[in-house]
Amino acid sequence: MKILKSTLIVPCNSNVRNFNFFLENIFIWDSLPKEIIFINTNKKKIIIDKYYKNLFRKKKIIIRIFDQPNLFPGAARNIGIRYSSYEIISFLDIGTHASKEWLRTGYEQIRNKNYLISWGNTFYLATSYKDKIIRASTYGQNPIQTLPGSTMKRDLFKIVGVFLKDVRAGEDAEWMYRARLHKIKSCKNDKIIFYQHLLGMSYSSIIKKWFRNYSFSRRLSYLSNNKESYYIGFSIILILIAFNWNPIMTDWGNEGYEENLTYIPHVTKITILLIFLSYFILRGIYIPIKKKVSSRFLFPIAIFKVVTLSFFIDLTKLISFVYSRFKIK
Repeated sequence: MKILKSTLIVPCNSNVRNFNFFLENIFIWDSLPKEIIFINTNKKKIIIDKYYKNLFRKKKIIIRIFDQPNLFPGAARNIGIRYSSYEIISFLDIGTHASKEWLRTGYEQIRNKNYLISWGNTFYLATSYKDKIIRASTYGQNPIQTLPGSTMKRDLFKIVGVFLKDVRAGEDAEWMYRARLHKIKSCKNDKIIFYQHLLGMSYSSIIKKWFRNYSFSRRLSYLSNNKESYYIGFSIILILIAFNWNPIMTDWGNEGYEENLTYIPHVTKITILLIFLSYFILRGIYIPIKKKVSSRFLFPIAIFKVVTLSFFIDLTKLISFVYSRFKIK
């Protein structure tokens, strides 16, 4: 097992079981970082089991733990960056588990191929039927480019800046958005990171999570063009127009108004039906299949649950956007 001159930064707000599971994953890698920094944002202190302490000691790996209760993830990552000892930095979250070659691959892409960033490549695990409905309605089965799993040069933060420290979620995607604006030379790490926290999640939990994430949208520039929420808002406007079309455009109530060229029979019903069908196709078929969700899973039953959950998620986004714009600081 090779020890690489790099720092791994891990924000941590988890229970002992998940923390130990994360440590167990580390020792299947074919290469390890020389330094691992845990930023504990939980009120309970992190206690590393003696077994893992001995393994780290034998490998001469430096473990540093910073207890910072109630700190947001961006602020936690900034602490890790500030106290890191090595020029090459990698990021993981406690809920992410990496494949065997992940760290070595990202390190070599930065060290030997002169990339500034090797982006993480995350697959969202789902085992139960409910997990798969949630995944089909959100992330899909296609691995997604993420900050967790990414490796980069520390000097890059002098160009892009550090993470937003005062948002509960979304600071990682916002930073990635800024990095792309700077046209940083980057590549993708094709070694998969596996995200665990969808497993066992309830429908209400995912909706609450979306509200929490998007309620900070005023501070997250990359969310300014959220298509799903705009679709719902535009649909509401169309329904209002359709409902008032005939009364405004015809001599409503007068004899012969139905002969008027602008009169459209059943205009409101037709509009609602077209909106429903287009949304059904978009959120139930097109987007899931684009995200590599199997059509065999969607049909004939799951598609209805996917569309229903997607609607509540999109509605939650719209509500959270409005809340974000008008909430009192």
